[in-house]
Amino acid sequence: MGTAKTPVLWTTGAPGAGKTTTAWGLYRRIGEAGGNVAYVDIDQLGLIGPPPGGGDAAHAIKAANLLRVLENLRARGTAQLVVSGVVDPAKPYIESRDFDFTLVRLTCDRDELRSRFLGRGSPAAALPDLFAVADAYDRGGFGEELDTTGQHPDETVEALFPRCVVDNGSVRPPDPGRPLPGPVTVVTGPTAVGKSTAAFSALRDLWERDLPVAYVDLAQLGFVHPGPDPALEAALLSAVWRGYRDAGAKHLIVVAREFRPEHWRVFDAVTVVHLDADEPALTERVRRRAEGESALLAGDELRGAPPGVRDRVAARAIAEAARMRGDAGDRVVLDTSGQEPAETAAALLALVAQ
Repeated sequence: MGTAKTPVLWTTGAPGAGKTTTAWGLYRRIGEAGGNVAYVDIDQLGLIGPPPGGGDAAHAIKAANLLRVLENLRARGTAQLVVSGVVDPAKPYIESRDFDFTLVRLTCDRDELRSRFLGRGSPAAALPDLFAVADAYDRGGFGEELDTTGQHPDETVEALFPRCVVDNGSVRPPDPGRPLPGPVTVVTGPTAVGKSTAAFSALRDLWERDLPVAYVDLAQLGFVHPGPDPALEAALLSAVWRGYRDAGAKHLIVVAREFRPEHWRVFDAVTVVHLDADEPALTERVRRRAEGESALLAGDELRGAPPGVRDRVAARAIAEAARMRGDAGDRVVLDTSGQEPAETAAALLALVAQ
């Protein structure tokens, strides 16, 4: 590896300003152009409950985990890194000798911010808090401001694309490190079965019990081109769990469609809980996802998808479920057919809390 710094273009801004949409668009655009690129949502790197993850500690945990992830991606040979997420206005910059950070603060006028915020399903009651955050960011004046008022997301992407490096580079095998202790609970299952909804609900209940539990959505660690790369996912999972353990986490919940052999080697002991569902349940849950009944995450293929796409994803989910039923392995299977999300979450919580 050379001594040149690896470029990191980081989009930030108030909720609804377009930071995730823009960063995801840049990642896709660079990959389509043949670049060796990775995308990281920093908000996925601070999911540890109080204590010790609340309050002022949350930013420090996210920042430390971000550097761990970026270092692994740099070691793999990634030529351009794209990051999105909220920074601490009091300390927005991260210092590193290995990375050249460009922080871009996306803004828009308040009427458009309101429209974007509500348009993604956020509650109107949260608008005062949203505007307070936007005002704080404006007062801080950190980063390079980019006013996106009146812009389509594709226009914002095209405005920033010339700032990025498109280089296919060389891909090097990652080092997952030594196996780490648990306890670790992995929640698997086919597309749209409700893994993230159930796992995050169980996580919040554990946080309310004042238990320091961390959470990783493995799919959110897998945005790399060329890819997919299960070995890299394993290395990043190991890096993030090390960070959470350093911050005091005693238990980890991982959500993954499938837990591959590369992932298993990260931990010395794992409990796998597999969620299953029948064809009507999966079809209905795909419809609900498409209509916005889930958290908005980067790479979501279903949010707002037309009927044709829904049908294809539902068929794929049904095929995945059938194949997974035949997989051997030591796991607990929960049949969630006919269940509401709260029922599935309660059953999962009972297993995790044992």
